[in-house]
Amino acid sequence: MLYIDTVPLMPKDFKVQRLSDEFGQYLLVIKCAGCAHERRANPNLLAHICGWDAKLADLEKRLRCSKCGKKGSEIRAIEIQKPHGTLPAH
Repeated sequence: MLYIDTVPLMPKDFKVQRLSDEFGQYLLVIKCAGCAHERRANPNLLAHICGWDAKLADLEKRLRCSKCGKKGSEIRAIEIQKPHGTLPAH
């Protein structure tokens, strides 16, 4: 008797430390520590200024809020969700 055991697809661990992680296929959420202003940005926007090897921790110290002008922000990366029914690109 031939028995094939299949493993269900597990969600992969999504962790971004540098702009180049995950091939830049994510979205950055940048939140000001002073006034809580929030902005979303693509990683290639910051990579043009700082380079793809820049660490998110270093960018948090470097970026300045466009509303209040203070430095110090929190940056987190979120996965880009594909719409349901989207076929894979081949």
